[in-house]
Amino acid sequence: MALNFDGPPVYDPLTSGGAYISDIWVAWLATFGQTLAEYLTQNGIFTPLLTTAQRDQIQSPQLGQLIYNTSTNELQVWQIKLGVAAWRAVTTVP
Repeated sequence: MALNFDGPPVYDPLTSGGAYISDIWVAWLATFGQTLAEYLTQNGIFTPLLTTAQRDQIQSPQLGQLIYNTSTNELQVWQIKLGVAAWRAVTTVP
């Protein structure tokens, strides 16, 4: 029987090989997650390279969204501090 995440029974067709579609999906997600973790461990992440003008065209930035601003040569994050949302440079403290 296929995994049931929501409680009520749902239609979960069998493939021609006899496996449930939901089982295939769960296995694929696990493999993808592991592959992504290995890739990021070896290569790091890539952030979008945007000018200040391009950055300002983002209509609904999300909290924690990260970009590299090529106009200011800064890594920037969308943050809310003291009730004010703004792009702020990511800095390190030695």
